[in-house]
Amino acid sequence: MNLKNLFGKRNEIIGGHFNELRSKLGVADQNEEAIFSLREEICNACPLKNGNNCNAVKWMDPNTLDVADGPKDGYIRGCGCRLSAKQRSKYSLCPAGFWGGEFDQK
Repeated sequence: MNLKNLFGKRNEIIGGHFNELRSKLGVADQNEEAIFSLREEICNACPLKNGNNCNAVKWMDPNTLDVADGPKDGYIRGCGCRLSAKQRSKYSLCPAGFWGGEFDQK
């Protein structure tokens, strides 16, 4: 990831941690929490989930959920993110395309 992309993701990362904190304090927006909960269910069923992280050393075919140790055509790499925060980042996307875009401004 280049420096420009890293700084561009900064607000997503901060927003995810902030929303995670709001949730733990019981002051979260319930409509947002419903979406974050669906994201969590999706991640919990994903074979790339490793603890609270998306496994960045594995690759997966999003259509078949087949997992590989290296890149293959049509496979995506796990993002390596801490899922409890990423799932609560309104503008983050699942690298496999399973969720994201729910909060896009129209």
